[in-house]
Amino acid sequence: MKCDNWLNRVLENRELRQNRQWGLIEKFNSTVLSLSINIPGCKKDSEDAKFIYETAIKEINKFGLKEYEKILTCKDTGYEALWALHVDAKELKILTCKVEESHPLGRFMDIDVIDSNKKILSRETSRKCYICQEDAKKCARSQKHSIKELLAYISKTVDDYKSSL
Repeated sequence: MKCDNWLNRVLENRELRQNRQWGLIEKFNSTVLSLSINIPGCKKDSEDAKFIYETAIKEINKFGLKEYEKILTCKDTGYEALWALHVDAKELKILTCKVEESHPLGRFMDIDVIDSNKKILSRETSRKCYICQEDAKKCARSQKHSIKELLAYISKTVDDYKSSL
């Protein structure tokens, strides 16, 4: 798959995901939790990504929240999940930030919380680069690390986590 065409598909999918998020909010007047996996490069449906996705779903299910609806999808543009939930958005954001920050694979999980007014709740601190701990957005923009280097780090982290189970 060519990456230039793939980028267009990722952007189109992002727009479709937002439409689904808003549709859930309108249907249930609820908070929406949106999960995707932070994997660089064109291959978003790798075995590592699948394992991180399944782990994230298990962690989210541990919250024990009332679900109105859950949508799980896997596309070549990545693994995604959406939940329409009966929960205060701010309280949910606290829970999801804990998972992203404390779980061994949390750095690879992108868990967004959207309130019933369609506002995405932002984290208080910016994400750090997997490798050098600098601001992740700056590293990504400057392409400070190669995709090969990032994927190797992710793979090692996933392997280490599996070994700890």
